[in-house]
Amino acid sequence: MRVLVLTVVRLGPALVYAIGAIFAASMLLLAMYPSRPFAWALYLTLLPVLRLPLMLLSVAGMGAWELLAAFASMAILGVYLSFHPKRFLRARFVHAHIALIGLVLANAAASTAEAGRSGTSLPGYVDWSLPLPTALLGTALIILAALACLSTHAEIIRGIRIRACIDRLLEYRVSLH
Repeated sequence: MRVLVLTVVRLGPALVYAIGAIFAASMLLLAMYPSRPFAWALYLTLLPVLRLPLMLLSVAGMGAWELLAAFASMAILGVYLSFHPKRFLRARFVHAHIALIGLVLANAAASTAEAGRSGTSLPGYVDWSLPLPTALLGTALIILAALACLSTHAEIIRGIRIRACIDRLLEYRVSLH
């Protein structure tokens, strides 16, 4: 059961990228079939969750087809990395953290969109609260990506502790001779 749960957690960032690919595909569907309710429903469901990362990538000159290819490639890479957990630990670390940072930035931008300023804000006031998404899908993706990040942190720390223990044992063995 533990292996299954860890595999699902490791697949979390791949799911984030796969949903990004679905969102890019929804933009293509909307461009090709603007009168279809399914295209609008898919697009509007995923828009609050993935708005900012797609905007940043589109500013870099990527169109919808390139976004689809990039996100699909990252999702496939994530699946490969999750089934080889010990071999590509650093790559999994980067892969998971990019997914989490993209989601948090997307939800921060979505949560700070407002029509006017409230009268109670003070000059120099910084809001340090975590911007949680309004959509259940966004919340689930952030939790899954955060668990994947925690998993990679735990594995890195475990590796450091094991190496330190081995070094102490080797030092002890050398001191006996």
